[in-house]
Formats: sequence, structure tokens, C-alpha cells
Amino acid sequence: MTPIESIYEIRSAVLDLQRHLIAKKPVVYHRAYERYEKMVERFFRESVNAVEPEKRIMCIDDVDYFLKLLEETVEYYQMYDQ
Repeated sequence: MTPIESIYEIRSAVLDLQRHLIAKKPVVYHRAYERYEKMVERFFRESVNAVEPEKRIMCIDDVDYFLKLLEETVEYYQMYDQ
């Protein structure tokens, strides 16, 4: 799997989880948040050379920021892939 394909897979999973991250039931929120954290960890593990590790904390706290960073990283890979 290419880095871009992996990012799209992570993005899709995060978009699916996003509605559960605003759930009113604590159990649903907690499970969704655990899965979200795993997606953030996976992204930073796979994109070590493309993203500063300091951004991880902001991504954990802000889903929209993480989604934006995913898109910026795809652009980075596309730019340097040519």
C-alpha cells in the first residue's frame, strides 16, 4: 500500500468515527475515541518523514485539524512523488 492509499484509508476510518465522537453515550464515545487514537498513531508511525511529531497532540485533540493534516500530507507526497 502506498503512503497516499494509507492516508485515504485512515481518512475514511476517521470520517466514519467522527459521528461517534459526538455521541451522548459515554461507552460509544470512549470506543470511538480509542479507535481514533489508533488512526492518529498509525498515521504518525507511517508518515515519520513527512510530518512533525509535535503535531500529534493537536491531532488527538482536534479531528478537523487531523483531517486537514491528512490532506496536506497527501499534497506533500504528490508534490515529491513527481
